[in-house]
Amino acid sequence: MNGKQLKNSILQWAIQGKLVPQDPNDEPASILLERIRAEKAKLVKEKKIKKDKNESIIYRGDDNKYYEQIGKSVKEITEEIAFDLPNGWYWCRLKDICSIFTGATFKKEEATITRKGIRILRGGNISPFELKIKDDDIFLTKDKVKEDILLKENDILTPAVTSLENIGKMARVDSDMSDTTVGGFVFIIRLHLINRWFSKYILYLLSSPFMIDFMKSITNKSGQAFYNIGKERLSMALLPIPPLTEQYRIVTQIEKLFEQLR
Repeated sequence: MNGKQLKNSILQWAIQGKLVPQDPNDEPASILLERIRAEKAKLVKEKKIKKDKNESIIYRGDDNKYYEQIGKSVKEITEEIAFDLPNGWYWCRLKDICSIFTGATFKKEEATITRKGIRILRGGNISPFELKIKDDDIFLTKDKVKEDILLKENDILTPAVTSLENIGKMARVDSDMSDTTVGGFVFIIRLHLINRWFSKYILYLLSSPFMIDFMKSITNKSGQAFYNIGKERLSMALLPIPPLTEQYRIVTQIEKLFEQLR
């Protein structure tokens, strides 16, 4: 097994609850998801995001089948569930924990390489788990960039249009970047709950083989070598969410193992 395969295995174990032991005293992920719903309601009230009429709650019934409740309607989704989760873990849809949007769109002639204004990161700036600032980055004047797409700490970035092997490349923003955003072919995944461990766990989850397979399954081929990831379909991704304290343990363990694999 080479380094990349080993990293993939580690991520896959992590998101199935097989990387670190569970602690029955951990507060279950359902509480975390409730907190996220409260944060989301607050953001709606502050007019920072639009109200989601189809907010979903996923639970396991007494019959061991999985159900999704949207408003008053409930439907069985057992067939969509890829694997069973440890106690205290819950499934949720990506759209229920974050906003997904693309960066700045602009005409070629509006971009400069003067290093003045707002730096625009593109797919090539995103390496797995690392954001790279490059010498040939392009810049737009401030008036061309909406303030709410400037990069914030905990944002997760991934190409929306990319080559097959780069689907699922993810990087996390470590601290606010008030003079930087991404271009129109890159997604910003902005979590409703501001928490470092939560955003790191989601980064690793979205980079796992399970999620990359999902992302590949929802792409449309555009042109010769490019694949489009549809935002609506991406937002419906099912995510396994552990208790927050276990997320901390998982992230710490992944970082330790990845360090040893360098």
